[in-house]
Amino acid sequence: MEDMISKILDMDKKARDMTNAAQQSKIDYEKEIIRTKEKIKTDYIEKANERIRINTQAAQKSANEKLAGIEEKNEALIRSMEEADAANHEKWVDEIVSRVLK
Repeated sequence: MEDMISKILDMDKKARDMTNAAQQSKIDYEKEIIRTKEKIKTDYIEKANERIRINTQAAQKSANEKLAGIEEKNEALIRSMEEADAANHEKWVDEIVSRVLK
């Protein structure tokens, strides 16, 4: 009888040990899932930040090129206006004076 009780207690201890091991394994897997999830999230954020940086640089380069084109056109217009003024200054002054005096 004592042998049977001893075997039952032994089996109960083994069952508890197996349950504890399974629970510990479950906890370990849950921790690993959390670590993996965080790594995936961190990696995704890093890649997104890199894409943002690249897109920002590309947008800045494009904006700088457009600005340079606009500045070049403005300079050409200013030169054209200055040339027209140099060629017609006296004529325009005379015309303005003439209209004011009429």
